[in-house]
Amino acid sequence: MIRHTHHELWAAALILTGVAGGWAAAVGAGQSPPVPSGDLGVLVASALGFLVLSTLLRASGLKWVGLLRQFEAAALLPDDDRGRRRSAFTPRMLGLVLLPALCVFVIRDTAIVVVSLAVGLDWLGKAVAGAGWERMNGRHLWLAADPEDPSALRCTAVSPSPATRTASGALPE
Repeated sequence: MIRHTHHELWAAALILTGVAGGWAAAVGAGQSPPVPSGDLGVLVASALGFLVLSTLLRASGLKWVGLLRQFEAAALLPDDDRGRRRSAFTPRMLGLVLLPALCVFVIRDTAIVVVSLAVGLDWLGKAVAGAGWERMNGRHLWLAADPEDPSALRCTAVSPSPATRTASGALPE
């Protein structure tokens, strides 16, 4: 099983790294940058606005875009069926770096950068929404390894932290 938040963070980081890498490669090779320097401030402001909007929509209960219903519908895993934890990073995710990097480097179009940023920031918004739900509900969300429904979410209760002890090992008064 893979933690939902970790999976979304990895995907966002890889696609945003791909955009940055393609941009750096284009500029380093002496080509024109994908976004003119005068529009860079507009791109950054738009990206931050999209991140906030995406996170708010993903954390809502709206039917088509909100993830709250999926989080609430996640089946609770029993303690004896925790499954084997897997890394959130898999080699097939390298395409998330290579595809945007190649597109940004070769095509060098503002639309390619905007779409790639939007996808990466949407994944980041999903991770933030998932982390917020986990924190508020005291549960971890997992992507279960279910062949019938690979995007099914499961959840486990977070174990409470152990009681604080003094230097001698006794409970504080």
